[in-house]
Amino acid sequence: MLVNKIMTPLSVSLRPEQPAAEAWQLIRQHKITGLPVLSPNEEIIGMVTRNDLIEWGAKVFEQNTTVADIMQSPVQTIGENDSWANAWAIHGQAFPVVNQDNRLCGFLAKTRVGCELLNKANSIQLQVDTILDSVNNGIIAIDNNGVIRLYNQAAEKMTRLPKSSAMGCHLSEVISLQGLLDVLKDGRSRKDFKLSMTYTQGNRTYLTNQSPIYENGQVVGAVAIFQDISELEFISEELDSVKQLNKKLELIIESSYDGIIITNADGMIIRANQAHERIIGIPSAKIQGQPMDYLIEKGVYTHSIVEAVLAAGEPVTVVEKDQFLITGSPVQNQEGETERIVINIRDLTELNELREQLRQTKEMSERYQDEINELRGRLLKQEGLVFNSPKMQELLQTAVRLASVDTTVLILGESGVGKDVFAKTIHNNSKRQNGPFITVNCGAIPENLLESEMFGYERGAFTGANREGKAGMFELANNGTLFLDEIGDLPISFQVKLLRAIQEKEVLRVGGSKPKPINVRILAATNRNLETMVKEGQFREDLYFRINVVPLNICPLRERKEDIIPLACTFIQKYEKKYGIRKRVSPRVYDALLNYYWPGNVRELDNMMERLLVTTADDEISVEHLPAHVFENLEDKQPEVYVKGIMPLKNAVLEVERQLISTAIKECGSANRAAQALKVDQSTIVRKISRLKQSGLAL
Repeated sequence: MLVNKIMTPLSVSLRPEQPAAEAWQLIRQHKITGLPVLSPNEEIIGMVTRNDLIEWGAKVFEQNTTVADIMQSPVQTIGENDSWANAWAIHGQAFPVVNQDNRLCGFLAKTRVGCELLNKANSIQLQVDTILDSVNNGIIAIDNNGVIRLYNQAAEKMTRLPKSSAMGCHLSEVISLQGLLDVLKDGRSRKDFKLSMTYTQGNRTYLTNQSPIYENGQVVGAVAIFQDISELEFISEELDSVKQLNKKLELIIESSYDGIIITNADGMIIRANQAHERIIGIPSAKIQGQPMDYLIEKGVYTHSIVEAVLAAGEPVTVVEKDQFLITGSPVQNQEGETERIVINIRDLTELNELREQLRQTKEMSERYQDEINELRGRLLKQEGLVFNSPKMQELLQTAVRLASVDTTVLILGESGVGKDVFAKTIHNNSKRQNGPFITVNCGAIPENLLESEMFGYERGAFTGANREGKAGMFELANNGTLFLDEIGDLPISFQVKLLRAIQEKEVLRVGGSKPKPINVRILAATNRNLETMVKEGQFREDLYFRINVVPLNICPLRERKEDIIPLACTFIQKYEKKYGIRKRVSPRVYDALLNYYWPGNVRELDNMMERLLVTTADDEISVEHLPAHVFENLEDKQPEVYVKGIMPLKNAVLEVERQLISTAIKECGSANRAAQALKVDQSTIVRKISRLKQSGLAL
């Protein structure tokens, strides 16, 4: 019951400077009792109601009378997610409604709240009456004068007096229940009080609980609840004897060292003792109420002893799994029908129990191993990691192992091979996975800004500095991972400062005087040969040895051709989903991709697949759509013909000719161009097409 369910959404409001007459017109036009007044910055500063305008009378229509003269200020607002009860408790007759951003979103009249609360109260009262009439217990409530105010249908049956005749009458005129009147006097409850009543059909006994009704600390009434216990009284003595018998039976069953199960004729388990729980390891409470087939499904037993006993009509003994000796005995009634089956289970040997435990342990170990392999497979195929080559599988397994230790890793490889993907994989599988992952492109930051960007600066450190200062990349990566991409592009003058931050695990902001401790794991990457740079004096040797704790060398795409087609398919699917475009890819395109050198590696393949998808007008991407540079090194290469089975040589020749001619015409657009591509005369193409048709081989 929230305010936003009953409020009037507002699309208009008032300004203080508006004429009062306009406020009157807007309130009449929108048929509401008032409108809020907003300041220039959209804050609610007042309220004008219909009553306010009426009180001003004719002055409202004078030109110099403005909304500011009439409005009530300050004004109480209410949130759209407040309850109706809160709205009713607020002083006033109308309130602006604001949203979570404290902006005006509606209007609420208190009369509307009252109507809704009244309707809800009537609905609750109806529900209460329905509930009270549906219970089997009689309920009678009186006020502090002893007059009946509540009287349900069960009370009608008990007193033999209709509700219409009892309501409004004094309790003594309806039922002799002096105890309830005493509750009014002393305010004390009376529990488990028995009441006997005589009817033409005989005596009935009721158990009644009587309690006072308090309001503001004063007794304002009393209520009595009646339960017919005549039948319970009648069978109480028999119940006591049954309890005693059942207790003895329980002691006998539980004292047995062997497991005991009792079922009905349908094989439903009624009882199982603690010994059976000890033998099979399943709580007795869990199997009670279950059929015997439940234990068969759980693998405890392989056959149903119940079915065997019902079929034989006499006790049956079987050996289960060379471990259990099971005897089932029928319990028959006077008519000779089987009503119960008592099953006795004896554990034969401790050796079999140990053998079973060993088997279960082995199965558990195999299951855990399968789960580990499955988790490893999921990890190696997470988003951004698509590969088939053994080199990449071994590299990913190494990266996952490195993730578990907090060592520095130097990721090497050509541009575009996916060094950043490996860095994220190491971070996401490390103990720092919930911490930040900050990437810094060392070659993209100007040299004069490197120190302030990496280490941050204090307030007023230099002209144009942020007034509050700024945290550097090391501080942002605290308790997480800092990925220094293209670290080989760092100026040599800054390398010594970076080395100190890594070694000392603290940074000093520009303009600061006190170092800040940091807890950061360093991952670095470069496409340059750092060893050569060290020899040439372009990279500090001590920094090189500090970051090159564990090198991870990612091979280029041309050295793992097994990954080219899976990557291409993945990129096609990604951009089909992104742009809502669907294209087929010719098999010859994949052949061309496999033979290309890929100087830009995975990044180049990604860009090429996106370009082909969005620029190709046909439904199929063919080799003619590929960029010309893909074929620069393929002039001397001839396509291979694959034969997958044995067939007559004549048929094989015809099939090859059909495929070549069909592909050439489809890609070249005409028989003449196809002949040029196949280096034969056009008449030869026409003649071969005719021969293919005669042989039943359509293009």
